[in-house]
Amino acid sequence: MANSAAGIIFSSLNINTLSRLTGDRTVAAIPFACRYRLVDFCLSNMVNANISNINIVANYNYRSLLEHIGSGKDFDLARRESRVTFISPFQSGASASSKMFSTHMEALKSMREYINDFKEEYVVMMDSDNVLNIDVSEVIKSHELTGADITIVTRAIDKSYSAKHPRMMLSSVAGKITELALDSAYNERYPELSLGIFVMKTVYLRHLISEAEAFGLNSLTQLMLKNCKSSNYRAYKYTGFVASVSSFLDYYRYSMELAKCEQARESLLWKKEAPIFTRVHNSAPTVYSAKAKVESSMIADDCVIEGTVINSIISRGVRVEAGAVVKNCVLFAGTRVGKKASLNCIVTDKAVDISDGVTLSGNENMPFYIQKGRKI
Repeated sequence: MANSAAGIIFSSLNINTLSRLTGDRTVAAIPFACRYRLVDFCLSNMVNANISNINIVANYNYRSLLEHIGSGKDFDLARRESRVTFISPFQSGASASSKMFSTHMEALKSMREYINDFKEEYVVMMDSDNVLNIDVSEVIKSHELTGADITIVTRAIDKSYSAKHPRMMLSSVAGKITELALDSAYNERYPELSLGIFVMKTVYLRHLISEAEAFGLNSLTQLMLKNCKSSNYRAYKYTGFVASVSSFLDYYRYSMELAKCEQARESLLWKKEAPIFTRVHNSAPTVYSAKAKVESSMIADDCVIEGTVINSIISRGVRVEAGAVVKNCVLFAGTRVGKKASLNCIVTDKAVDISDGVTLSGNENMPFYIQKGRKI
């Protein structure tokens, strides 16, 4: 059952592919969809499945992640029987020789003492760069029914798919995975993409860690490629909205899809039976002036909108002043867009100040990024 599962979230193992957004934060702490962080979707998926023992693997730049999650109370994880644990590379007794995690298996080896203490029968592991709202309890039920060694959540991809770096792809027949591969573009032999969600029995995870140590392997993916033919790996196909954020351009494109597509927002954010939790700020409502114009956009609390906002994602505390035009943009918290300024295909980090009358434009295939705290 889902309440007999422990959770592991990897917060930053793909940090190099999102370097523009991770100068001051880990991947899991990247803002997304106005008021959320990427980690919120992993945590919410687990909490909605009654998983109460959640472990977050954090490499570096995770101060804002710690502040965001805090005690876990906003995620219903501050109860006596619930907990969220942060695991860094330097918490073991051999910390003098510890190093940053670069792979899932390196992280799992380092946290082996934690895993050995798990009382839960199952483990659910998630990468924080895949954004979706999935019923994890149904994935665990499927895993139980099929008797799988590992169940991998996947989605079908089309011929236009490409990624900045190779990702796990696979083919399956009646749910049984027949081939695994690493690739960065569509291949008809491997029409499904792994969404970085893995379910397995805790004893099997311990076995994998022991096998990796015995063979000197530091990659969970390579170990799974090695064992695929001789093991019972199963695919759980997910059909809802998924944002696989493998690059800065992916991040921008999926943000634009959320702004424009109501169906995507419904699949990700508006499921009454599966809410997405986040840190509560108790902010004031957004103020819209009489001359404000907003179309196909998501706007968080505590903003002041006096100008025009079209096809954009606006985070908390943003000010768009009179006569300003913001199109196809993602503005992080605290950004100010001055009077009669014009922005198109721009991503601003936190507390960016766009002066009056400034015109900036990127392209949908090459959005322009402005660093935290910059004044333009």
